[in-house]
Amino acid sequence: MSDIYEYLSALHQGIWEVVIPKDLLTVPLGPEWKFSPINVPSQETIASYRNGQYHLHETKDEYRVHLDRYDPEKNPILHLIDDAPLVLMILETLQTIYMTARDAKKNPVPDFIKDQRLTWEFRILLGVIMLSISGILVMIALNQDNRLFSILLPSIVFLTGALILAHGFFMGKRKEHSKKDIVNGFLIMIGGIIMALLWELYLLIILLILAIWFFGSAYVSLKRVIKDKKEIPQGLWLSLAMGVGSLLFGALTIFVPDILLEILVGIMAVIVGIIGFGFLLDGYGLRNAEHLIQEQTETKTIA
Repeated sequence: MSDIYEYLSALHQGIWEVVIPKDLLTVPLGPEWKFSPINVPSQETIASYRNGQYHLHETKDEYRVHLDRYDPEKNPILHLIDDAPLVLMILETLQTIYMTARDAKKNPVPDFIKDQRLTWEFRILLGVIMLSISGILVMIALNQDNRLFSILLPSIVFLTGALILAHGFFMGKRKEHSKKDIVNGFLIMIGGIIMALLWELYLLIILLILAIWFFGSAYVSLKRVIKDKKEIPQGLWLSLAMGVGSLLFGALTIFVPDILLEILVGIMAVIVGIIGFGFLLDGYGLRNAEHLIQEQTETKTIA
């Protein structure tokens, strides 16, 4: 009987990540491996699980496991500062989008179509919506418009709460447990209203959190570069770049927060725009492929 723990000892000997083919394991993951819904995006990952400091990414054929320095359940702040600096999250998000788009071009058309769960119409619509949102974010960043924080974000929070509240009422009609959804939805809606009324206060809190996050990540990364040098699992130059980048962003947070917010909103606009453009191209390609298959089917039927 072979379980995953037989392959994890290398992580405690300085190895950054172990890759375990699924066909080597005869014992499934135990209940101690808890599904993790929020993670830094990574290529080909279909699910992510945590078990203490172990962080597992599941792909189609493999398990990729690395060791976080801090368990996010026990030390969420230190986990964000050390294991998930914002600079790294932005870089890996952009890298994952690029790699996913590049690999999508290599898929053969029949498999590509067979694997789609969304129609081409919906993909094109979603692409247009995301490109529109990207355009709005660009205008907000260029014009230093505070409506992102005073109207847009509070509205999103309020609508999210309304949806949760409606879901609770709907489930209540079906005689299922729904009180939690109703209460949570109501509280989230109140939170959205408070955000709209006190947007300057919550923006100040966001900047304070970002400053702590940036400076903490910079301190940890640069200290590791100076102390460990060649023994850094992620690599010396990447850690140095993350440390310097985090330090620069932290300085912007303190001295010119307006510029920092413009940069972050701009980055968000780029990410949303790339994803939207990808959906648009994806939908257009599916449309053409669907028409081609229909033509081939009609030709065979006539013959």
